[in-house]
Amino acid sequence: MEAKKMSITAPLTLQPRQEQSVMNITSMEIGDEENVIHLEATMGAYGKVYSTIRFRFNADRSGGTYQGQGRGFIDENTMVAGAGVGIWRREGSKAYLEEVVTISDGTQNLHRSTLDMLAKTLVVDAYILT
Repeated sequence: MEAKKMSITAPLTLQPRQEQSVMNITSMEIGDEENVIHLEATMGAYGKVYSTIRFRFNADRSGGTYQGQGRGFIDENTMVAGAGVGIWRREGSKAYLEEVVTISDGTQNLHRSTLDMLAKTLVVDAYILT
């Protein structure tokens, strides 16, 4: 079977997976090597969601990489799990995050999010990759 070739000049068009969601930070762990935040929200496609994000720093602590895990409870009988990796950059009290998330139902999302440490929120825009 011949593999499809992807055009490097074709524009990337993204469709939202769901409406914008606001997650609330429920706790934080501050460390020398990484910071960890725990969040929860009700999110359109995934129901009641609980998530943990582990942030690693670059040399000047203005950005870095991160890994996230999440569980979404859609109803009494349905749970989905998600795992993502991404990059972040900080501007003042806000951080801007971009990650690719793989969901246990076989779908993938691109998340572009804003973490507001003063408001203790993470605003998530989820786009369909597959």
